[in-house]
Amino acid sequence: MTLCISDYWQHRHFYVLPPPEPGWIAIKSPDTANQHDGGSGKQRRRLKLQVDAITGNYWLKELKQQRVLVQRLILDNGVDVIWLEFHPPDKDTIDYKWADMLAYTIWEHIEVEHMMSWLSTLGGGFSALGEQFERCAETAGKISLKQLNIGLRLGDPFLQARCKLYYSISLIQRGKLRHAKHLIRNQYQFAKANEEADRRLIRMCRGIWLRLQFEYHERSKLAEQKDIS
Repeated sequence: MTLCISDYWQHRHFYVLPPPEPGWIAIKSPDTANQHDGGSGKQRRRLKLQVDAITGNYWLKELKQQRVLVQRLILDNGVDVIWLEFHPPDKDTIDYKWADMLAYTIWEHIEVEHMMSWLSTLGGGFSALGEQFERCAETAGKISLKQLNIGLRLGDPFLQARCKLYYSISLIQRGKLRHAKHLIRNQYQFAKANEEADRRLIRMCRGIWLRLQFEYHERSKLAEQKDIS
């Protein structure tokens, strides 16, 4: 069965509804009063409904979800095409439930952005102090993980990648170079795959990688000095 939607501007949208399942039988014989389709000789019976857009939306949901309804229209009434023609409703309605959900989502997004700004400021401060104090570096890492949790909740992969890079700085400051190396490499692969969407990630990865190389160099110098002594 074919479902056709004709909107206000006479634009047509077509949906293919599933056929009856095997074993279904008609309760009554379908009417033989059919219409010819385009002169092709194939008889196709049409069910045309002229409804306002609000009622039509409910019809559309029922026809797409209620398989029994569709099967009965096909088997009992011989309907091949359902034509839903929309016209504007006499009175517009306000979807208060959807408006409340949308308002809450917008408010939540604003609050999350505000929180992220504060966390970024705090994280930057503790990260700067982390060059000298390990406890500050550890706190900066915890802040980055909090930001990562927010990024996971928002479903933003680019925000998640940036938070992981911030966390890698904390790892470098605490001497966990191997863990930081793998983390930076993974984010660099993600950044290369999405270079057109966010070019900053690649520059961040390269900058932090240079810092990692410097730490490895300093560690090797210190090891050489111990061997000499």
